[in-house]
Amino acid sequence: MLDRRTFIGGALGAAALGAFSACGRIAAEDPGSGDVAATQPLSVCIAPPRSIDPCGATDTSSLAVVWQLFDSLTSFDFATGELACLAADRYEVSDDARTFTFHLRQATFQNGDTVTSADFKRAWERIVNPASAASEETEPSGLANMLSVIEGYAELRAGTARELAGVSCPDDATLSIALRTPYADLPYVLAHPALGPVPVLADEDPESFAAQPVGNGPFQMARSWEPGTAQIELARFDAYAGEPATLASVHLEIAEDVEQAFQRFQTDEVDVCRCPVRDAHGAASSLGRVEDGSVMTGDDHFVCCTGLATSMLACNVQGQALGNADVRRALSLAIDRAYLADTLYRETRRAADGVVSPAIAGYREAAWPYAAYDTARAEELLDAVYPVLEDDARGLTVRLLYNADGGHREVIEAVVENLAKVGVTCEPEDVDIETLRERVAARDFDLVRMDWATDAPVMDGVLFPLFFSGNASSTNVSGYHDERVDELLATARTTLEEANRIALLQEADAAIGRDCPVIPLLFQGAPYVGSERIEELSIAPQGRIDLARAQLGD
Repeated sequence: MLDRRTFIGGALGAAALGAFSACGRIAAEDPGSGDVAATQPLSVCIAPPRSIDPCGATDTSSLAVVWQLFDSLTSFDFATGELACLAADRYEVSDDARTFTFHLRQATFQNGDTVTSADFKRAWERIVNPASAASEETEPSGLANMLSVIEGYAELRAGTARELAGVSCPDDATLSIALRTPYADLPYVLAHPALGPVPVLADEDPESFAAQPVGNGPFQMARSWEPGTAQIELARFDAYAGEPATLASVHLEIAEDVEQAFQRFQTDEVDVCRCPVRDAHGAASSLGRVEDGSVMTGDDHFVCCTGLATSMLACNVQGQALGNADVRRALSLAIDRAYLADTLYRETRRAADGVVSPAIAGYREAAWPYAAYDTARAEELLDAVYPVLEDDARGLTVRLLYNADGGHREVIEAVVENLAKVGVTCEPEDVDIETLRERVAARDFDLVRMDWATDAPVMDGVLFPLFFSGNASSTNVSGYHDERVDELLATARTTLEEANRIALLQEADAAIGRDCPVIPLLFQGAPYVGSERIEELSIAPQGRIDLARAQLGD
């Protein structure tokens, strides 16, 4: 689904190119004894959450809360690249990858109710059904598309059914899922925190549940929270089915923006927060940058983990200007991604060498050869199609659409300059988001700046929506069509053995990369800083701060 974040996300920000501010921590006048400091709750500063009800948790701050309160059926370990059971004890998959049977671990909700298979069915139906009590409390969930492969999704979404027909509960400990089409990667999708179970309370009293969600995760709400309130207080859930949290309590402090959060970090008011791009170099230098992985330790307290989103320029492959693959390849080779990542974004982004993020299983370094920076090769390709004219131009003009309020101007200006160096005139057009959507739907563009973020850390979550020809009227913005790629993507969805499935997707990715229907720019990242109190804290994509295993010093 193309939503607002597709064209707005990943912005540099108005202040990102400003001068560095001091990044050292300012000592408090009366820090107190070490014993007092050690007993203080860990404090994490986040932006205002859109919703702490998983049904509405579509932003990073909301997910940061939901991760702590709910356990989904499975969990993906970004450090090892492995999927494991979480609320599920085990599961089976049919040979045709259309039926999944999950067997639940014995667990209780934070109100004492037993977690059953019906609680997962209820949670998913709240998300899919636009007329559910949860949707009435906020608005129809933007997460529904994750469940679109399940039988009965379209009917429930359209309001012609009252339940998700493909989800059944043979008994309290068994959840059966029937799909309308094969999808072997479903267990990865079900690791999303918003797909955890919810108790009957969620339907009986949606207003109360929205303010104080009751889940099955390692932390519980210590008290209710309302939007506009400055703090969310979490307490360890002692009856948690898994390993108990190491910390007794955590305070999630609300800041209006990343600059305000960082100021509070500098004055020792909070232990963890996002770092503004403009302060990243200084913070990494003074706090110690975690070079491998995303775990803060006693020595290093600056983390910048690569996320699941890729910024790119989608090419209109059906248009006259970019219908030639060699022209698209040349434009891609002309762009200096290292400058974008290291200079404009202060090393908080990574130059994209393909569309599949390094955080996704199956990523290969330099997967797309035309994502390298090689102006000589770019000019060679262009010379064969648009030779240089007497005025040193090539007679090639491309229109580049981007949304005006997304904070992308500096990146667009750099791209325009890069293309000019190889003789291509690029005319940027900044338009409002609604106009941009209309222009994209009408294919009235040559290039359009966009982001793609997959909800599951699998290659299919990037390649299938963006490049499967059946999605040409929706998420396949470029209009790309290749029969072999379609075949590989479809076959991968039916392939149960993971290594074989990834190999098929990598073959498809390589073919797409040769055709360049999109021009990758950056893999998005999220810089975080932590206080000296932190001995160990893992931060992963999607706002996943592992507070349950956090360790504080004495």
